[in-house]
Amino acid sequence: MIPLAAIYFDLDGTLIDYPEDFRSLFDQALGFQVEDEVYDLYVEELFSNLEEIIERPYFEAFKQINQEFDLGIDVETVAERYISIELDATELNEELFKFLKFLSKNHKIGILTNGATEVQNAKIEKHNLSEFIDEVIISNEVGFRKPDTAVFELAKDKLNAKNYVYIGDTYDEDIEPASKTGFCTIYISGEETADLESSSPKSFGELMNIFLSKNQ
Repeated sequence: MIPLAAIYFDLDGTLIDYPEDFRSLFDQALGFQVEDEVYDLYVEELFSNLEEIIERPYFEAFKQINQEFDLGIDVETVAERYISIELDATELNEELFKFLKFLSKNHKIGILTNGATEVQNAKIEKHNLSEFIDEVIISNEVGFRKPDTAVFELAKDKLNAKNYVYIGDTYDEDIEPASKTGFCTIYISGEETADLESSSPKSFGELMNIFLSKNQ
């Protein structure tokens, strides 16, 4: 029997939260303070690497700032340390996770996320998400990223269902392309419109039940 819905979750900012600011994580990885321009270049390089789906995006970003500012760091060591520190800093959105587990009893569940493959997989493993997940799609692994609608089409191909739902926290990368691809969308704490909206995961169950009852 084809399941009623395949429900995909975004990872960062949706299922996973960061209690610390990223500058603090950066400083911890380096082990010393630097000028803002160093951090700004790191952020620019990292996001560029992720957007261009470059292999080892964190390593390449630290390599660039080391060359530009002659920091004298062991790039491999610092990049690995940063990834470990970032992973340790993540926290699971417990309310949304409860919602995911509840939905997994009767529907197919997926994660669709941008990011580096090893880093995103490490977050999924750390927070014990795999048990409830039927499919994981990571941009750097498949070769294209949100907001490219192709990644949402791939998500539909991976999980067969009568309806498709996407839950995310970014309008331009999550809600808009998902909607264009035929997903019902749930937007967390957003000002733009989506099919369902909520500032609190506690009300998602009720919202989802309303949606699914209309699409049976």
